[in-house]
Amino acid sequence: MGDPACPQLLIRLIRVAVPRSTAADLDSSFAALSDATRREMIRTLLQKPRRAGELAECVAMSPQALSRHLRVLRRAGLIAEQGVQEDARVRIYSVQPAAFEPLQEWLGQVEDLWRRQLQSFKAYAESSHRARRKS
Repeated sequence: MGDPACPQLLIRLIRVAVPRSTAADLDSSFAALSDATRREMIRTLLQKPRRAGELAECVAMSPQALSRHLRVLRRAGLIAEQGVQEDARVRIYSVQPAAFEPLQEWLGQVEDLWRRQLQSFKAYAESSHRARRKS
């Protein structure tokens, strides 16, 4: 399939394999998840949905800083907020599992590409080794 260390091949295959609308979603998701604090927020919300104040305590962050991170995660579609009927000021945040499906699919495609590359390299190395032993 070509040179196993060729990043250009990876880039070309990813461009072909990912539709443009999904590519924009992936860009947004990866950008949101590029921050360690936001990844920690996702890990915390995976345990259970939480109010903003609870989440701020879990990740040791001021409400103002938390608000900025929540906005990024919401815009990427990775979390959702719901109001509480008893108190319009209270918002509950939860992870949107469906938003992670394009990420998982893309990572699966990359994993499959590298698996094929490694299998190709292995076959080449084994055939080279056999050829050297015969000489």
